[in-house]
Formats: sequence, structure tokens, C-alpha cells
Amino acid sequence: MPFSPEMPRPLLILLLLLAFRPWAGAQSEIMPPFGLEWGESTERMERLITGAKAKVASRSEKGGRTVWVVEGLKQENLKATRFYFRNGGLEEVELQYENPAWTEAEYNRFLSQLRSRIDQRFGAGKLTARSREPVESVTQTLVGYLWQRGPSRIELIYFAAEDSAQAFRTVSLHYKAVY
Repeated sequence: MPFSPEMPRPLLILLLLLAFRPWAGAQSEIMPPFGLEWGESTERMERLITGAKAKVASRSEKGGRTVWVVEGLKQENLKATRFYFRNGGLEEVELQYENPAWTEAEYNRFLSQLRSRIDQRFGAGKLTARSREPVESVTQTLVGYLWQRGPSRIELIYFAAEDSAQAFRTVSLHYKAVY
């Protein structure tokens, strides 16, 4: 319906609200998982992790950031959770999924399901990597997708390293604040 000076005022207000509503389409910002906020302090994170009956298994410094490896967060096939802090504030959350019983097809299905859920929430992701190449006797596979919204993004990565006797496969989901 085009704008008209004769349009009733309540209808005009409703049309303007619908046209500029922040909830239209894909979400405007990507927030970290578990109901967290970017910049959460290490003190608050410590309380939240303890309250979730999980524990910080290790703490280290890497590339100017503090990295916590957290164990005990309950989520199916979640192998590892890493929280990255810069200047005492949450900057990245990495969720690493593994299941030794899964075949390559099951990993592909899991990756596809995650990608579909993220696409529904944030719009179509961008393919950032797709390769399958031999490195000596090991075949390495890498598939990556990216969703960027405002000052944050999600990276979804599948990595596999396989030889004739064994295979390592993992899917990781990285929520990142981009400053």
C-alpha cells in the first residue's frame, strides 16, 4: 500500500513500524550460545559455569587471549567447549562436536543439519572452504561456512584426516565477536 497524505494516522504508524521493525527477516546480531552476552566477564563466566555443574578443566594464554577449556556442559555429541577472553571479556565460544561411532556420512548429515538451523536463523551462510586433498598418506577434508551479522559472526567448520587404518573427524562451531 503506497503512502497517502489521506491515510488514517494509525494505519500510517502501523505501516512505518512494519517497514522498519528490527525483527524483520534474519536476526541483526549473532549472540554467543548458552544465553551469554559478548564481553561477559571472567568472574561472571566462572559463576555461570559452576552453576551449570561444569568446570574449567584448563586455562591458558594464546595469541593475547585467555582460553578456558570447559568440561561438563551437557549437549549431545559436544566433545569440547572453549571460551576465549580478551581483556577479561568474552570474545569467542567454540563448540567442538565429535562422535567416534559416526561415519563420514553421519558427520555430513550433522554438518548439514547445523548449517540449515543457522541458515534459518541468520540467512544463507557463505561457503569459505571446501577441499579434499592428500597430505602424505593422509587425506584431509575441510569444509567451512561463515555467517556475519553486525559485530559478530559464526564459523561452521568440518575437518577430517583419514588414512587406510584410521580417521579423525570433527565439526566445530565458532561464535565470534568482531571488534
